[in-house]
Amino acid sequence: MKHVVLLFGLILTQIVGLQAQSKIYFHKDGTAHSWHLSELDSITYIKPAAEVTLPKSLTLPAGKSVKITYMVNTGVEEEPIVWKSSDSRIAYFSEEHICGNLEGKCVVSATYKGVTSCCLVTVTEAEEDINTIASSFEKMLTMSAWQTYSASEVGAYMSQALTTGTSTKTSSVPYRNGWYFTASGVRNPWHEHVRYIVPAYERVCKSGVKSHQLVATTIYLNSLMLVADMYGMAPIESIYKSNSSPNYVFYQSYNPTYCDLATIYAFMDSTFNALLQHYEDSEWRSGGALSVDPYYSGDLDKWESLTKALYARFMLRKLPNWENTKSTCNKIISMVDDVLDDASWQEPLYSYPGGAMENNCPWGPIASSWNSWETKRNTLNQSIPTTFFLHGILGGIDGAYQATRGYALDPRAAKMMEQSFYRTNQSMLHTESNKGITEVLSDFPNLLPSTNPYTQNTGYVALITAEELLFIKAEAQYWAGDLAGAYATTVAATKKNMERYGLNEADIQSEILGTNLKNQYNRFFNIKLPSASQFTIADLMQQKYVAMYLQPEQWTDMRRYNYSSSTNGISYNNIYVYDVENVHNGRNAIFKNDSTNFCLSYSLRRPYNLYESYWWTADDFGTNAQLSPNAWVMQIPAEPTQYNKQEWEKMGYYTTNSSGEAVLDYQLLKKRPIWAQKHNGPATSVDSNITWK
Repeated sequence: MKHVVLLFGLILTQIVGLQAQSKIYFHKDGTAHSWHLSELDSITYIKPAAEVTLPKSLTLPAGKSVKITYMVNTGVEEEPIVWKSSDSRIAYFSEEHICGNLEGKCVVSATYKGVTSCCLVTVTEAEEDINTIASSFEKMLTMSAWQTYSASEVGAYMSQALTTGTSTKTSSVPYRNGWYFTASGVRNPWHEHVRYIVPAYERVCKSGVKSHQLVATTIYLNSLMLVADMYGMAPIESIYKSNSSPNYVFYQSYNPTYCDLATIYAFMDSTFNALLQHYEDSEWRSGGALSVDPYYSGDLDKWESLTKALYARFMLRKLPNWENTKSTCNKIISMVDDVLDDASWQEPLYSYPGGAMENNCPWGPIASSWNSWETKRNTLNQSIPTTFFLHGILGGIDGAYQATRGYALDPRAAKMMEQSFYRTNQSMLHTESNKGITEVLSDFPNLLPSTNPYTQNTGYVALITAEELLFIKAEAQYWAGDLAGAYATTVAATKKNMERYGLNEADIQSEILGTNLKNQYNRFFNIKLPSASQFTIADLMQQKYVAMYLQPEQWTDMRRYNYSSSTNGISYNNIYVYDVENVHNGRNAIFKNDSTNFCLSYSLRRPYNLYESYWWTADDFGTNAQLSPNAWVMQIPAEPTQYNKQEWEKMGYYTTNSSGEAVLDYQLLKKRPIWAQKHNGPATSVDSNITWK
């Protein structure tokens, strides 16, 4: 894509020369002056026999240049002038111009016949123009989709929906092939935030166009939330120095200060509130529509509705551990209702046309990337549904009985993945997370089916979905004590997600899609969501888990509930959230509309190949790390070597190894985000010594 090259290419190509409006002459015996670019557009000097005299100082914005015109005295023998810059990154001489490049000061000199004249050049911040702002917006909006994909891609493996066929303990992609996180960071969402989204946001804000600032702030808050949730820290101040082109250069960072989650969330809460007030202010809505907007075509009403939706997602961080109060729940319910009742609400879908690399959805079969190192391609063609996801949550049927192979209780299973036709009777095979396989990949379901709207080259990335909003409301209703309301909303959210996969209730009940699908659909609800009286927080969160497949909240939710299972002994209202009941017993191929054959349970467990030196230490977790409530990955490191390692050290993320070297402390992986720590919530643990740290 050409615009990417222009925006993030070499800045020297962006220098713009100015037309001369006046001429200033500097003679051998003339007086040197100081000049600001507003006072002149070119410098003309006579090249005398012995020397060249430049102004003693010059000020110009980054990206601008001053032309030097030569006027030679008659009869003077020509001799080349040697131009030098003390720091060519800041300013330099090229093709008769002194060119400003990057903010700062340097000396540009001209030497003629052994005599040197020097000019102190001060380069100020780049001037903004409409093309700069348009390019920054385009970059922000494009990267918002890529970042959502990146966070979802990490989460699909971290939440144990997907795994690979290897049991390798170390890998360059640790959440796929190994769990050795401090050896190779999972950088992409962080990288997309600090390299692209934040600089573009800052540039848009400096433009002074208020309507543009509204949208830019919405995208910025969404990005900050994704990064803070995943890495446990982030900068919230300006983090870059500008250069001459429409970009900000990441390696010119002036070492931003990182903030902990409490500080970040306080900042986000106040910013969300202020932003929503600005959306209602006619003065802030002035300035015209966005020139590029793949989400809403510049409709500020829709952007306001999205901001409320993201605020509701943010507020959900308060539940169930941090601020689990009725007032918090009611606020969340009210925000979701405001969004879904708003005629302006429309899902923010970044749709891809297909074609060249970046024009394809990153979840599609082409597995596009922004470039080879800034984004990771999806490896769905090499991945496998886990036993927890396919057998437990989705109700996939397996075992020695042949007649039912390829079937799952949940009708979405056949839409999310395609049954393998390489094994007898269409197997829906699965495996434990990172245990490794003895089978071949073709024995397992295809995770790139044409029936999944996400996994198409012409698919889309959703910043947030309608069903997620319904599940947010349902969770708030549950913790507010409204079980009947939570049940009804959960059913509605589940049906909404089924519609995404072409499973519309009206078509199903009318048997347009066949009698078998109708029976399967009704059987699913009869077994999984039978009634409000039997409804638990496990039912709610497990259905949200399915709906958040290939969405960033899947892993966030699991961590908010501390991987609650009988495996680690953490429960909520005495319910193990990720213990799946009503799992098929694998013994009878005949199905009924009751739980006769769905009588087993399955508990979430840690991946098999967590790096043992990090986790299986008696001093940390006693003799059984598998059962320890503190032996689960809660956050992951970013890339401190590139983005101010000193700040990571200051925040205690480094330790000293046996060789005396400073290395990332693996203990940070276990550090609970503030929303996973017990404050006033209903969490309990079988481990009386748990510190909820």
